[in-house]
Amino acid sequence: MTAGIVLLLLTGLCWVEIAAAVSHAARKRLDINAIQLSASLIIAAAAGVAMLVRTPSRVPAEMAAAVLVAGAGNFLMLHWMRRAMVTGNSGAVWGIVQSASIFPFVMGMLVFGVRPTWPRLLGMALILLGIALFARTRPGRHGRGPLLWLWPTLGAFAASGLAQCFANLPSYWSGTRMTPELRACLVQLGTVGMFALVMPFQPRKPRFRGTGKAVALLSAVQILSLFFFFYRGLDLVAAHGGGSIGYPVAQGACIAFFLLYNRFILKEKSGPLTLGALAAALTGIFALTR
Repeated sequence: MTAGIVLLLLTGLCWVEIAAAVSHAARKRLDINAIQLSASLIIAAAAGVAMLVRTPSRVPAEMAAAVLVAGAGNFLMLHWMRRAMVTGNSGAVWGIVQSASIFPFVMGMLVFGVRPTWPRLLGMALILLGIALFARTRPGRHGRGPLLWLWPTLGAFAASGLAQCFANLPSYWSGTRMTPELRACLVQLGTVGMFALVMPFQPRKPRFRGTGKAVALLSAVQILSLFFFFYRGLDLVAAHGGGSIGYPVAQGACIAFFLLYNRFILKEKSGPLTLGALAAALTGIFALTR
C-alpha cells in the first residue's frame, strides 16, 4: 500500500509540472496549442515504441473511441486553462480545474448505478463550495477582473470533466484491460485530432518558436506519470483494497503542491479564500471515496 501511495504522490507532482508548463506558457504568451501538438506527438511515439515490445492487446472499438475523446477533452482543458492563467490566479485556476473529479462520480451514480452515499453527496457539495471560493479569489499579478479568467476556467473545468468521464468509461468494460502504453497513445492521438479540428478556426497559425522548454517538460512528466507512476500506483493500492483512494490521492496532492508552487515560485499570494477553497476541495475529493 505504501509503495502505491508514493507512486500516486509522484503522479501528483507530475501533474503539478503540467500546470507549471501551462502557467509558463501563459506568462510568456506561448502558443499552448503548438506545445500540446509537439508534446503529444513525442508521447505517442514513445508509447508506440513501448507497445512494440509487448504483446498487442485487442480492445473494443468503443473503448478506444472513449479514450480518444478523453484526449480531445484534455486538449480543450489546457487550451482554456492557459487563457485563464494569463489574467487569473494560477492556483485558483488549477484548483477549479482539478475539482472536475466530481464529473465521473456523478456519471457513475446517474448512469452506472454507483450508490449515492451521504459522504459522497457531502463531498460533491464541498467541491462545489471550493469552486465558489476559488472563483472569488483575486486575479493574479496581471489580472484585470474576474470575468476575464473565470469563464475560460469554467470552460477548462467542463472540458476536464468530459475528459475524465470518457477516460473512466473503459473501467466499466468487464473482461477487457487496456495497457497504459495503449491508453497513453490513444489519449495523445485524441489531442492531435482536436488540434487538427480547431486550427482552421484560429486567427493565426501555430507558433512553435520558444516552446521547446515547455514541450520537453510536458512530454517528460506525462511519460513518467502515464507509463511508470499513475497506473502502477492504482494497481498497488487496489491490490490492498484501497482502489477508491487512487484518483483522490493524486488529485489532492497535485492541488496542494501546485498552490505551494504558486505561492513560493510564482509569488502569487494565497489569502484566506484560497486556503478555504483548498480545504473544501481536498475534503470533498476524499469524501467521494466513501
